[in-house]
Amino acid sequence: MSEAEHDNVEEKAKTDDLYQTAEQYYSMVKAHRRRKRAARFREMNPLAWYFDEFPAQDMYKSPLSNQRSTRQEVRYHWLRQRTGWVFWSQLKTTTAVRFAAFGGLISAFYQAAPGMHGEAGDAGAPFRWLLLAGLTYLIAVLWYEIWCPLLLKQALSTKPGLLENQSSVWLRTLVEDELRRWWSKRNWWPHPDLLDEQKSEDRTAIAIMSGYGVPAFAGFDAYACAHIERALFEYRNLRKVTMWRRGDRSSGMEAFSPQYSYEGNRPLMRRLTISSINEYDIQDNPKSKVGDLVVGWHRCPISLSSHLESRSTVNIRHEAEGLDHLFVDHAGAIAFAQTIAIWQNTMHPIRRLILMALYLMSGIFFVWFVVLQLQIILPKMF
Repeated sequence: MSEAEHDNVEEKAKTDDLYQTAEQYYSMVKAHRRRKRAARFREMNPLAWYFDEFPAQDMYKSPLSNQRSTRQEVRYHWLRQRTGWVFWSQLKTTTAVRFAAFGGLISAFYQAAPGMHGEAGDAGAPFRWLLLAGLTYLIAVLWYEIWCPLLLKQALSTKPGLLENQSSVWLRTLVEDELRRWWSKRNWWPHPDLLDEQKSEDRTAIAIMSGYGVPAFAGFDAYACAHIERALFEYRNLRKVTMWRRGDRSSGMEAFSPQYSYEGNRPLMRRLTISSINEYDIQDNPKSKVGDLVVGWHRCPISLSSHLESRSTVNIRHEAEGLDHLFVDHAGAIAFAQTIAIWQNTMHPIRRLILMALYLMSGIFFVWFVVLQLQIILPKMF
C-alpha cells in the first residue's frame, strides 16, 4: 500500500469515528430533550396530574423553568384531592345507601300501580328517574367496595374498630403489598466508553453486555426510598420510638431523619433493613438503648435482567427486612398501616374515573326527577 493510500485510509477512519461520535452526541441530545419535554408535561399538564398513581412529592424539585407557579400548585393539589379515593369515599354513607334502596323500591311500586298507566301514566314517569338515580348510586357504592385499594378502604371505613380488629399479620401483609408497588426493576445498557474497567460493577456490566443478556438493577429507587423514609419518620413521631441510621464503619450510627439521594449516570436501587439494637450495639453508640430501631440501606448489585424477580413475583420481606419490628405491637401496626394507606389515594385512575361518572350520573338523575316533579306539582298549586 502506497503512502497516499495509507493516508486516505487513516483519514477515512478518522471521518468515520467523527461521524459516529457526532451521531452519538446528537442521539444523546435528542434523548435529553425528550426527557425534558416529558418532565414538563408531568409538571404542568392536569392530565398527567390525574393519571399519576403515586403520592405528590415535594422532595425532588424540578428546574425553575418547569416549576409550577403558586396558582398552578393550588390547582394541582385541588385536582388530586378532589379526584382521589378519600374524597369520593365520603359519599358512601349508610344513610345514603338506605335512602337509595328505599327510594328505588318505592318508585318501582309506584310505577307498577294500575292507576299509573294509561292517561295517568305521566304521573309515574318522574319516578323512573328516581329509580335510575338510586340504582346508579348503589352501583357506584358497589364499584367502590370492589375496586378501592383494600388497605385504604379499611383505613377509611366508618365502622368502629374495623382497622383495630384486624390482626397485625394481615396489616403487615397489606403494607408489604403496597411496598411491592414501589419496588421496580430497571434495565441499564450504558455506552462502554462510560464504564471504568477498574470497578467490579462495570466489569460485570461489560461481561453481561458481551452476549449474556441485559444488565439490570432491582430494588427501591431514590424516589421510593425518600417516601419510605418519610413514612418511617412519621411512624417514629407517632410512636415516640428512637430510630438511628446505620452509616459506614467510620461514621457509625446517627440519629434518623429523612434524607434524599440523587442518581448519577446509573440506576440507584437499594434494599431496606430495619433492626433492633442489642447490648453489643450499645458499645458503638452509648446514646442508644436496647430496643431502639436502626434503619439501613444497601445498594443492590448489578445482575442479568432475566435472573431478577419481577414485581409480580418478588418477596418484599427479602427487599425490606425487619418490617416485623414496626408491627411488634398492635398500636404500632395500625400507625404504620394508616401512614402507608394514604399512598393509595391516587391509585387506579381509570377506576376512579368510572366511580366519579357513576356518582355524577346518580346526581343528574335525581335532579331531573326533582325538576319533573316540580313541573307536575307547581301548576296544580297555582
